Amino acid sequence: MFYQKRGISPLIATVLILGFTVALGVLIINFSTSFTRNIQEQTTESSNTQIICAQEVLFSISNACDAGNNIVRVTVKNDGSRDIDRFISRFYRSESDVAQETLTFINNGNGISSFNIESDEVTIPNGPVRQVELIPVVTISGKSVTCSTNVDSFGAVLGDGLLGC
Repeated sequence: MFYQKRGISPLIATVLILGFTVALGVLIINFSTSFTRNIQEQTTESSNTQIICAQEVLFSISNACDAGNNIVRVTVKNDGSRDIDRFISRFYRSESDVAQETLTFINNGNGISSFNIESDEVTIPNGPVRQVELIPVVTISGKSVTCSTNVDSFGAVLGDGLLGC
C-alpha cells in the first residue's frame, strides 16, 4: 500500500538540481568573462610595448673608450622617435667578469632625446673593459619599460679592450 503512493520529492529534487546547475553556470561564465578580459588587456599592453620598442626605440653606440682611471666614456646616438630615459649597461672585462651600471647621460639628466647624440662616463674598477652592452629603458604610457630586445654592443669580449679616448 505504501509503495503505490508517490510524493512530490522527485520533482523538488529535479528543480533543485536544475537550479544548482544554472547557478554554477552563471558563476563560471562571470569568472571566465573577467578572466578573459584581463588576459586580453595584458596581451594588448604587452604587444603595444613590444611594437613601440621595435619601431620607436632605435639607437647605436657611436663610441666607447677608456678615459683613464677606470673611467669608460660611452657615446650613444638615438636614431628613434622616442626619448631614451636611461640604459642598463653591462661592461665586460672578460666572458665571466661583468659589471652592471646605469647610464643616465648627466649632460641633461633626462637621458637622450630623440635624434640626438650624448656621452656619459662611468667608473668601472678592476681591470680594462673589453665590451660595452646597452639595453634602453623608456617611458611608455607612464610606465618605465626595459626594451630588452633592443641591445647594442661595442667592442669584443675576446679583444684587447677599449681604446683610449
